[in-house]
Amino acid sequence: MPAPKSTAIQAQEVFRPVLLRGLTAAAYALISIFWIGADLKVLSYSTAGLLVLTGVFMWQYASVATVPAKARAPYAFGAGIMLLAGITTLFASTPAMVAYMAAVGLLVGGVSEIVVFTKYRHEFPPFRNQLISGAVAAGVGVALAFAGQLDTHGVLGMIGGSAVVFAVFELIAAFGHLHDSRKNPAAETD
Repeated sequence: MPAPKSTAIQAQEVFRPVLLRGLTAAAYALISIFWIGADLKVLSYSTAGLLVLTGVFMWQYASVATVPAKARAPYAFGAGIMLLAGITTLFASTPAMVAYMAAVGLLVGGVSEIVVFTKYRHEFPPFRNQLISGAVAAGVGVALAFAGQLDTHGVLGMIGGSAVVFAVFELIAAFGHLHDSRKNPAAETD
């Protein structure tokens, strides 16, 4: 049995949030790579930006019209926790606090993406992409939970390394959605 394919409408609806998530991750990755003298403010503000924007774009993804209603709750929950974790990193006073707050957001957000992949990918084919993004987020979330002894550059590097992987994957997925959105809707009935 072949895997279900995204319709042009589904691909068109999810293209923007997926693209913006990828661009957000790419921006964070560039900050983590090229900001040589990064201090706690850079770490907390950039991590807050990454988590808040990722949460917002996850929320937008979950709210598109073609997403199954029962899939919205777990995905929106993960998006909300990611968003709240991002806000809390603004008030962090140590790199360890940023790491722990980001760990919570990334772990919960990643697990929610794995849940929607596992349960709903057959009903909503664009959820096929959530396995990789969920695994990357959950993996770095677990790693950050043990990162209490790292300095600012260590925490920025851990999150930035995952942001590189995430950005590449999300941008490839976004352009795949763009390609799928340009399909002829009449050809989908075959």
